[in-house]
Amino acid sequence: MALKPKNHEPMFNFGEKVPAYLAGIFIAIHVAINFIPRGIESFIAYFGILRPLGAAGTSVLSNALSLFGHGFLHGSWSHVLMNSGMIIIFGIATIRGIKFKKSRTGLSANPNLSFLMVFFAGVIVGGIFQWGWWSASGDITSAAIGASGGASALFATTGWAIGGRDKMLQFGFGWIIINIIMVFAEPILGVSLAWAAHIGGYIGGMILAPLLVKPSSTKLGLT
Repeated sequence: MALKPKNHEPMFNFGEKVPAYLAGIFIAIHVAINFIPRGIESFIAYFGILRPLGAAGTSVLSNALSLFGHGFLHGSWSHVLMNSGMIIIFGIATIRGIKFKKSRTGLSANPNLSFLMVFFAGVIVGGIFQWGWWSASGDITSAAIGASGGASALFATTGWAIGGRDKMLQFGFGWIIINIIMVFAEPILGVSLAWAAHIGGYIGGMILAPLLVKPSSTKLGLT
């Protein structure tokens, strides 16, 4: 007598898969970067590491490409996993809010593409804010990588999706406090925090939230 296979529930039942796919890409890149030849690694660094405007070894082309490309590289496993977790959780809530907005207004944009728009807008606006901080402080030697600006933008749209303007502002205040604490903890942690990119990314998400996401339409969750 043949036995019927058992149906197993997945460990994580992601209702929206694109945020998980995006996080998977970042993790795959982080793994692959450890195995690529030195010459290719230098090429990737030239276009994938955000550096201050006018810093030695930069050009208009490298600055333009790194403004987008720095979101794909991460400095450590803790860095990439933290950003990936934020992208998945906040990305799911954001897409749900986008779908509610689409259903009520008849918007034709694909919710997944709108999610990616929010994410990469956060990366780019965060990078511009980081440039602004470096210019204001006279810093021409620092560098920044990571998807934190995009994750911050999704944090903002999530606040809008679960509680409208008040929740988004509440999340924003909390995000500022967290970044202030992390800045003071830098000597202990031994890492340099691109806090300006975090704040800039959040502001980018705040700008897009009313345009793309229905307020108070969803809640946080993975299912």
